Order: sequence, then C-alpha cells, then structure tokens
Amino acid sequence: MPDLKEIQAQTSTQKYGPKATFAQFLATVAQNFLFMGLGMNLSISAIVIRDLYQNPNSDFSITTTEASWYGSLLFIIYPVGCLASGILQDKFGKKLCMIFANVPSIIGWILLYSARSSVLLCASTLFMGFSMGLGAGSTSSYVGEISEPRLRGFLGSLGTTAMRMGVTLMYIQGSFFDWRTTALYSTIYPIICICFIIFIPESPIWLIAKGRNEKAEEAMCWLRGWVELEKIKPEFLELIHYNKVSGTQGGCKIDTDDKKLFSNLTQFKNPAVYRPLRLLMIYFFVSSAVSISPARPFITKIIKEIDLFNNQNESLILLSILMSVGSIIATATVHRVGKRLLALTTLTLNTVTLFLFGAYIIAVKASYLTSSPFIPLILLCSIYFIGSCETENKTLLEIEEFFFSITMAGRYFNKLICCDVDNRMRCY
Repeated sequence: MPDLKEIQAQTSTQKYGPKATFAQFLATVAQNFLFMGLGMNLSISAIVIRDLYQNPNSDFSITTTEASWYGSLLFIIYPVGCLASGILQDKFGKKLCMIFANVPSIIGWILLYSARSSVLLCASTLFMGFSMGLGAGSTSSYVGEISEPRLRGFLGSLGTTAMRMGVTLMYIQGSFFDWRTTALYSTIYPIICICFIIFIPESPIWLIAKGRNEKAEEAMCWLRGWVELEKIKPEFLELIHYNKVSGTQGGCKIDTDDKKLFSNLTQFKNPAVYRPLRLLMIYFFVSSAVSISPARPFITKIIKEIDLFNNQNESLILLSILMSVGSIIATATVHRVGKRLLALTTLTLNTVTLFLFGAYIIAVKASYLTSSPFIPLILLCSIYFIGSCETENKTLLEIEEFFFSITMAGRYFNKLICCDVDNRMRCY
C-alpha cells in the first residue's frame, strides 16, 4: 500500500466534476428534510400555546404552569437525544440513525394531534425533543464525512437554512389552520424524509470503521458522481490509512479496545477535550440566552404583551423570514469578517437590544411610556435577525465540534475515528 505522503499527493491532485457536486448536494438535501422537521418540531409549541393558553373556546386549555412545562421539555430531552445519537451512530451507522430519528417525530405528531390534555402535549414534545437530538447529531457529522473540503462549508450551511424553512413553514401552516390540523399535516414531513434518506448512501467513514470496505467503495463512487472505482481510489486509500491510526486523537493514545463506556469517561480529563467543550458550553449558553432561543415557544405570549395580538400570524412569519435572511447574510460574510468578530459583534448587539426590549416592556407596564406596537416589534425583529446571524456563525464553524464533544460519551468512546477539526470536520 502506498505510504501517507504518496496518498496525500495523489489526493491533492484529485478533482471531481460537477456530477460529484450534484451527488453530494442530493445526499445533503435528502438528509436536510430531517433538519426541516427539526425546525417544525421546534416551532409547533408556539402555535399550540397560542391556541390553548387560557382559551375557554378550545377543546381544552392550559395554564401558565402547563404551558411552561410544555415549552421547556423539548429542550430538556434534547441533550439525551444527542447522547443516544452518538451510541446509535456507532452501532447502526448514520443513515439508519437518521431514519430512526424520524420515528419519534412521527409519534410526537400523532400524540399531539390526538391530545386532549396537557399530559399528552408534554408526551408529544418529549418525543419531538428526543427526535431533534438524534437527528442533529447524525446529520451534522454525516455532511462532514461525505463531502469534499471545497463543498463542506456550503453543504454544512444548508442544514440551518432547512431548519429556518421548517420554522417558516410551520408558522405559515399555523396562520391557516388550528394547532390540531397543523399537527396532522406535519406528520407527512418525517415520512417524506425517511423515503429520501433510504436512497442515499451510508457514510464511507463508518463503513470503513466497520470493515465493510466494498460497501464503502460503492458509497464513495456514488458520492463522487457515480464514478468508477479507480477514480476514487486515492481518496479511499487515504481514508483507509487514517482509520488504521484511529487509536489516537490529538497526539493522545486512546484505548479503543476497551468497550466500557464509563471507563472511557476519563478522556474528559484530556485538555484537548474539556477546554474546547468548556468554552463552547459558555459561548452557547450566553448566545442562546441573548437570542431568547429558550423563550421562543412562548413568542405568541410575548407578542400579546407588546400589543400585537391581532397580528400574531403575520408577526410570526415576519420573524421566521428575518431568521432566514440573517442566516444567509452570516453565511456570506463569516469568512470575510471572521468568526471571532462576528460572534462578539452579534452578542454585543443582541445584548443591548434585549436590554432595550425588556426596559421598554417594564416602562410601559409602569406607565412611564405610552404603548406603541412599532417600537417593540422593531426590537423583537432585531433580536431574531441578529440572533440568527449568531446561530449561523456557530453552525458554520463550531457546531460540529460541539456534537463531537457531546457524542464522545457514546460513539467516539466506543471506537474513535480521527477527525481533523481544523479542516471543518473532515473525518477520516
């Protein structure tokens, strides 16, 4: 077998045509239906709370406490899904994991459609949150493993775009139908997602790690434009080589023969693991707080507070569109301005805007100011727009490292695959 330098030299001169771009785009779009479903799972709670919160005219109504639990359980169960995703990816592969991620979503939509009490509402959001965790972990790493470096940034950004589309689609449905009909129609999307994912190949990285080299070659040929085996041979040999040295990560020896999960948790003592994880956790916490992401299930209640009760549907659609526009702008500018400057700028602007938004509501309730719907609407739109820029910055340049750290307890502690994080999660 050629040595590493020879393999890298062959790979550096390897060029694939437009068919390869199209094939990888198809695979990404197919699994991005899962991202669209994640956006719909994330935004349905705003529609449900809008229609049921203290509403005597509905089938049943929910109290403030019940609405709080319903809107929060999604985020509580989400990390559990991420951890389970790591274990399932290693055992069954990313393709089956993405298919399986749609099953809890379907159950959640069915439970929501048939709900007659707050208990079933909470049960439905638990299934949806678990589905989101399963799907987010597998889709993020799948794109990094199937794509060429020249396409990885673009294909990786499609996930956030698809999620924004899911949010917008949910709010549009909510403007025409009630929450129960919306839940019924939404069941179709995870089913469509399963049908698309069936036809895309498994990650070649996972297949090689499992010793299924022939299947890995077929997957590589598909992903590089349905080419002959000789065309992908240099890149395939490179993957084989790095799989053989997968017992190391960041220069530290990792015992891949030990299959016991808890004994491998000591790897979190490795500075290469806990330092970036600690930094990202702080960054993600602050970013989520100032972009009011945890409060978005209650956005309809916030809209009522700022006297936009009669324009809820229009406001929701406007906010979702601004989120999509912010993501597109961030995608186009992040490589010019840099991720550090973009992160600091958006965090600062969102913090100031959020402070002004809160101060305005307090001043109006204390009768220091006269209520005017335009001022809080502008502030709320600014929070959503700037927050989406910040979210896209995390997605493009840091979300893969986050899921890598989270899923270490599952997939990577069972059998670690070396990842070049600096090369945008090019996993070998």
